[in-house]
Amino acid sequence: MQTGTVAEAVSAGGYVYIKLEEQNTWLAANAFEVSVGDKVQYGDAMEMNNFHSKALDRTFDSILFVSQAGPVTAAGNTGQAQGMAGHGGELKPYPKSASALSPAAGEIAPLQAGKTIAAVFEQSAGLKGETISLRAKVIKVNQKIMGKNWITLQDGTGSEPGQKLLATSQEIVAPGAVVIATGVIKTDVDLGYGYEYEVLLEETTFSTELE
Repeated sequence: MQTGTVAEAVSAGGYVYIKLEEQNTWLAANAFEVSVGDKVQYGDAMEMNNFHSKALDRTFDSILFVSQAGPVTAAGNTGQAQGMAGHGGELKPYPKSASALSPAAGEIAPLQAGKTIAAVFEQSAGLKGETISLRAKVIKVNQKIMGKNWITLQDGTGSEPGQKLLATSQEIVAPGAVVIATGVIKTDVDLGYGYEYEVLLEETTFSTELE
């Protein structure tokens, strides 16, 4: 866990946005009582760039979504840490391979004007070469293989127990995070050595949103 002094704090939409004095860094966590000058602790963070908060109608150049955050008492003890479901990551470097539990059917709300993973597979022939976006949960991350990060996504749709879509990216995301993935659909991809994929989401970028 890391600590910092609150320079600014704004609550909106069930979350608290905190600017830390020492690091000049913004955090977002599930709401808890905090005031300017308070000491807070935080951990399990995932950085997002150019994040727009609908609740605040504000765009942050960089913000850390933290799955644990809470006050530090005068005695130096930490208060109860607040979790931030779906946005957790690691402050220390991720293991080269890390995974999370699959979402249940209906757990992930489809992205408006986007695709579901089931639709991507059903419509793959017509989507080849197209750029699409979808909302999904990060199930597994394998880093730096053939110069890319390989990220397995699920949204609870498709064949049981939920169809998986593999995305490649230069970005890194936290296992367990719910993200909006945008990338180019490639079909019938043969990487050699027995690695063949019906569908891949290539050149993928990730973002998130808080309602």
